[in-house]
Amino acid sequence: MAPTATRTKKPSREEKKARTRTRLLDAAATVFARRGFAAASLDEVAEEASLTKGAVYSNFESKDDLIVALLDERLDRRLMAIATEVNVHDDLRHQTEQAGNAYAWTVEHERESYLLGVEFSVHVARHPELRRKFSKRFSDTRATYARLIAEYSEAEGLTLPLPAEEMTLIYFALVEGLGMLKLRQPDDIPDDIFAKALALVASASTPDEA
Repeated sequence: MAPTATRTKKPSREEKKARTRTRLLDAAATVFARRGFAAASLDEVAEEASLTKGAVYSNFESKDDLIVALLDERLDRRLMAIATEVNVHDDLRHQTEQAGNAYAWTVEHERESYLLGVEFSVHVARHPELRRKFSKRFSDTRATYARLIAEYSEAEGLTLPLPAEEMTLIYFALVEGLGMLKLRQPDDIPDDIFAKALALVASASTPDEA
């Protein structure tokens, strides 16, 4: 008896759309790294992905939306995960070491994404309409970190020297600034500076009075 042919299940519409989106994000990462965000065009992204420009616009409204999706997938999710991956049962020194090492690893291994993030931040700062459009995205990220800081300090019985929202701004400024220095002068900026900076800020918290 002849063997029965195995039918290959056709991908669903949602699966096809997800694959197309992944191809576009991969292509955008390549094109933006090669050309920079400002100089790159959606035509180049479509060509790199071997897709039509219509395929780009069916997934993303604009080049701004495309880079936001790319940064969210390749950088923001990784940075957000750091706060939840740290072992809260360790002492403060080990926690800051874990977080600092994770930041240093991300900056090194997601170098192009980090640079794109810096470039896009400058782009948004120069265009008021984009600041309004993406303000919720930035504020949501800060709010998530602030909540984690507040929950941690409460669980550990610590009094923060500043409100959690302001502590978050300080953390962001430290990490983003050190990350840029590390990319610009990799041999002059030690990897453990991230952990030292986080520990310095964290040490300002004091135990709650009984």
